[in-house]
Amino acid sequence: MKLTKANLIKEVRDGLIKLSYKEFKDSITGADGLFIKRIDHDFFLTIGMNKSRLYDWGFTAELYLSKCTIWGAVWGDIPGGSYVRVGTFLTKEQRLLYLDSEYQILDGDAWWQADRDGDFQKFFETLKIMEEHLLNQGELLRKIDSSIEVRELVDQATAVFKILDNGTSDEIDYKFIPKKEIDGIPMVWFKAAEMVLMKEGYILNKNTVNRLAADAWRQKKMREVE
Repeated sequence: MKLTKANLIKEVRDGLIKLSYKEFKDSITGADGLFIKRIDHDFFLTIGMNKSRLYDWGFTAELYLSKCTIWGAVWGDIPGGSYVRVGTFLTKEQRLLYLDSEYQILDGDAWWQADRDGDFQKFFETLKIMEEHLLNQGELLRKIDSSIEVRELVDQATAVFKILDNGTSDEIDYKFIPKKEIDGIPMVWFKAAEMVLMKEGYILNKNTVNRLAADAWRQKKMREVE
């Protein structure tokens, strides 16, 4: 039986929730399941599940540490180290313990089998190791904090919040909002996103509107969790 996105999400949901992640319905980032943890008032840890396109039951994930929730956003001066595959920092001894022999000697790459007993638990244990290692990188946190691109993404989301506080305009000829809601995100979020991008002169197209609306929506929901 081939692993589907729905099956993968079902298998990891409870384990990730126990690790304080919140699940988000997602068809925008490209992940095969999106879960987010708020680290403090400024940082989010986003995990995107990834099912193998080569092997029916293979799965892994990538972690993204940032002040936004746009999984995999590492352009410009955003440090590449903020986006890493689960398993990247495992020691040789840990790789022997948590990974199949095929991946025990590789540097960084790590996959598990959904149809093998114990692999999901090994994945969760690896994830906890990854979290601790990632969050203890003070220099990485400083680079993220000082990134101009990250600040721009944060400012865009903040601008969306402000527009929604005042209400979107029906007089604008919206050109890039979707025809209907995506991932349960109300249409006003897409309208606000297009208004922000248009007003501030950012790149404006369907993808940037969807990306900003979804990021702002997720940030708002994460702040409601506490």
